[in-house]
Amino acid sequence: MIKQINVIPVEKSNDFVGIKFENNSVNLFVPQVFRQDENRKQDLLLFLKSLSIAKSSEKESVKTGKKVNNEVWPIDSYLWIIHDYLENGFYYNREKVYSKSNSGKIEWKKILKQVPIYSDGNIIYDKLITSKMTASNDIVAQTYKLCLKQSLERIGWIFNYNFYVEIQQLFSVNEMINSIKKGLNQTFDDIKKLRYNHLLKILNNSDGNNLISNAYSYGIENYYYVFETMIDKLFDGLKENEKKKYNPNGYWQLNNQKAKKASELRPDTILKRNGATYILDAKMYQYGVTHDVKDLPETQSIQKQITYGDHAYHNHKLHDTKVRNAFILPYNKKLEIFVEDPNTLKYNDGNLAYFGQAYTDWRDGDQQKDYEKVYAFGIDFNYLLRNYKTIDTDIINNLCTVIEERIKEQTDEGADN
Repeated sequence: MIKQINVIPVEKSNDFVGIKFENNSVNLFVPQVFRQDENRKQDLLLFLKSLSIAKSSEKESVKTGKKVNNEVWPIDSYLWIIHDYLENGFYYNREKVYSKSNSGKIEWKKILKQVPIYSDGNIIYDKLITSKMTASNDIVAQTYKLCLKQSLERIGWIFNYNFYVEIQQLFSVNEMINSIKKGLNQTFDDIKKLRYNHLLKILNNSDGNNLISNAYSYGIENYYYVFETMIDKLFDGLKENEKKKYNPNGYWQLNNQKAKKASELRPDTILKRNGATYILDAKMYQYGVTHDVKDLPETQSIQKQITYGDHAYHNHKLHDTKVRNAFILPYNKKLEIFVEDPNTLKYNDGNLAYFGQAYTDWRDGDQQKDYEKVYAFGIDFNYLLRNYKTIDTDIINNLCTVIEERIKEQTDEGADN
């Protein structure tokens, strides 16, 4: 039984984040910017769900136990099975049991197939056959209990559930999968179909042939990829096939050989709004917690953004005349250090805050393009967890408005000088 739940902030963006079960304790390693408030349980679940984003990355895989694979916990299925049990109790297949007794439903078809007794011209059936529907503790029922047990072990602690399912695994995972698939193909009941599909998701996530053993850990390193993906979804970035044309490429021209591509740079998010191209770079840096300038993107990141802008502005296939650059960092909007900062509050809509801008000293100030300044914003991390699956037009409009206002202010200041 789980005795203690520890939420542990991690300081480095490439540290392990996720969950570890150790000595009847749950240790949750979360990004330092994660905020524990009245929605703690919901946000912890959303954080664990966000780890599944890493499955689609070539850079990072979900880590379960001592293995690294591309499987993720089916958390929605865990939740469904737990709620199903709380509402309906253990699930059993119902089967019809026949008996020769006076209780139950009389089965006339079976009775009439017996040899009757003839007496004084009467036909007598002296063996009454009845039936009852009884719960069958078959492989399906066993599977349900095992999947419920695993669900409780992995996420039941979030809801402080204190009940325990006593069950031993009597069948192999393959036997259970085949049985559930057979039941799924034979039923026309929508609720039963839904239940079987959730059971299959849990079974297919099993580690080998043992369903009831806890994974030592579940999580990822380099959460930055998850953060990048959430930002891309929230800010309505171009689809991957459209975004590729914004990738700057380097080439090698060797002696007597055809030019060969060295590599390409890939911007995180390309946002097109009101005739302008906004190149967004999601940075899982710690400034949103520390408010320390050393935790902002370094010079090489600034230069890379300027390169993206150069490519978009000068490439004859693109030639976007209005190009803007921005960093998006996670932050905690309730930290006093930001609440009390008047500069942060100036362009703060509650979930998106403007931090400032970055520039370089090797570009001619009088001839600088708009994209040669990189504007830095913070987005509240808990807000992002809750909303990244839906495009937020208000956030997008606020970001674009702030950037355009800052460009206009600086243009006006330059004209005055």
